[in-house]
Amino acid sequence: MKTSTIFSIFASVFLSSISVVYAAEDVATASNVTDAIISNAEADGIDLFALDPAILNSALSEISSVYGQVEETATTERRRRSLGHLMGRQTPDRTDIIDVHTHAVPDWYKQMVPTTGGNPTPTWTIADHVTFMNNQGINKAIIAISAPGASVYPGQKGLTVALARFLNEQVAAYCRLHSGRLGFYAVVPLPYTQEAIAEAKYAIQNLGAVGVVLLSNHESYYLGHPSFKPFFQALNGLGGRQIVYVHPNTPYVKSGNNLIEANPTTYPTGNIEFYFETARTLMDLTLTQTIHNFTNIHYVIPHVGGAFPAAIDRILKSVPAIYDSSLQIYSTRFWWDSAGPTYYHQVAGLLGYGIPKSQLLFGTDFPYAPIFTQAGSLAAVKASTLFTAAEKTAIFKNNAANLFGSKLP
Repeated sequence: MKTSTIFSIFASVFLSSISVVYAAEDVATASNVTDAIISNAEADGIDLFALDPAILNSALSEISSVYGQVEETATTERRRRSLGHLMGRQTPDRTDIIDVHTHAVPDWYKQMVPTTGGNPTPTWTIADHVTFMNNQGINKAIIAISAPGASVYPGQKGLTVALARFLNEQVAAYCRLHSGRLGFYAVVPLPYTQEAIAEAKYAIQNLGAVGVVLLSNHESYYLGHPSFKPFFQALNGLGGRQIVYVHPNTPYVKSGNNLIEANPTTYPTGNIEFYFETARTLMDLTLTQTIHNFTNIHYVIPHVGGAFPAAIDRILKSVPAIYDSSLQIYSTRFWWDSAGPTYYHQVAGLLGYGIPKSQLLFGTDFPYAPIFTQAGSLAAVKASTLFTAAEKTAIFKNNAANLFGSKLP
């Protein structure tokens, strides 16, 4: 069936009273959001209909449903602010905490990815996420799609590119529903470099993404791979401060055209190997001098660097010419988030390299981190003897504000 025919079918099936409005403070009020999504994709040479019809149907339905709530939510918020003004008081923020490491899991995406890193992919809704934020004292959050991101169909470029676009449209819709509280990192369809460049530009310039999320490896290629150089060059060329959030992925090795999971242990990949994945890709970014060559790019590194801090001296002492310059970059253009139980002892290893405390950020890894670890992780930051009260306030808010600036929701 031709794309134009399918387009007509879907245009008649889905909501016809919502439009895509890409300015963060605007509200979608008219026309058909699905028409706009399909039209924009077609203009960029993306065939969304390459995806399984059931997934396509579910994704378009969920995006439309979210936009259907935007006007109602915005009206309620306007009334709340107006009431506060009339009563002579400002409407207070819920808290000052900014969560820079958290995830969205659309139900249709979970159907495609039932396990993540060897563990069941969690059930999630945007309502549950906002409730979590309120309960944890989080005012703003930057959300992203976790691994495997758009890399659900290894070796199939058309499907990978289509999925990346759908994921970005979906997460952008969630952010517009809660425009004062949520921002997002955009998925890109690496290892397909030119398509990844186009998607990054679309998501940043049209959808309002605060940056991009890259996996530690894309179909076994780590981030310093020569084929990815044009991507970093293009991102750097956008000017200003561009933000790359590096999320660990399942490690793979290639055998012919097949990808084989490279976890040599019996433990879930997400529990242990994700830490080593962070170390592998940061080593690659450093030794290829990718981080040295593209100076507009800042990096958000999860789990205070995973296993990387333990290996920095061993890696860099073998290439002394870039030892000092690399540590300088880790101290200025790298930002290290706290996601997981990292503030009991692990963060001390990072601080041992002289990384300024001003580069530390707060993250929860919700909903992938078990909820029973979250309370302890938050308490560990608050109780840490390594930081003053002012430094803890900076970790929870000020450092993220310095990183994101006007990009914050």
